[in-house]
Amino acid sequence: MKKILCIAAAVVFAASIGLAQPVKIAYVNSETILRELPEAQQVKKELETTIKGWQDELERMGKELQDGLEDYQKKQALLDPKIKADKEKALQDLQQKAREYQFQKFDQQQGEAVKMREKKFAPIQERVMKVIEKVAKEDGFNYVFDKLEAATNLLYADTKFDLTYKVIDQLKRGNAAPASTKSKDAK
Repeated sequence: MKKILCIAAAVVFAASIGLAQPVKIAYVNSETILRELPEAQQVKKELETTIKGWQDELERMGKELQDGLEDYQKKQALLDPKIKADKEKALQDLQQKAREYQFQKFDQQQGEAVKMREKKFAPIQERVMKVIEKVAKEDGFNYVFDKLEAATNLLYADTKFDLTYKVIDQLKRGNAAPASTKSKDAK
């Protein structure tokens, strides 16, 4: 993070010396923009619903495994060795199936949840970036940083340079429609 700030400061310094004109810097809070944007909230709800279904299925698998294990432990002493081996294999298969399901749905790099989130938010992020660029150009800003609530690359920012609500306003008014909408209209 310090490296990024140093590079940004060096670029700003070099640009201001080289051009002999002031460099204007602003910031937005992308988390606030997404929280205020109805279409982002709709995508978030859709994702939560899908993920809740996956979690419920995983819990069902866990309960089935737990119930099967408890039943096996109660009857194990009385079981024929062949039946005992079959039940153990069935429990191991069920456990493996649950692990694979969890990996398939929730892996942080390859899971369906991550892929679905990226896919559904991509058009929204593209639209937000276009509006940020538009607002920055209209107001003459050379650089716009993202001031996230969780982690920030910005150590101080005067609120008069916060473009967040200007971007939200333009997004809600329909400026910079997503690329997919524009291409449909053009056909």
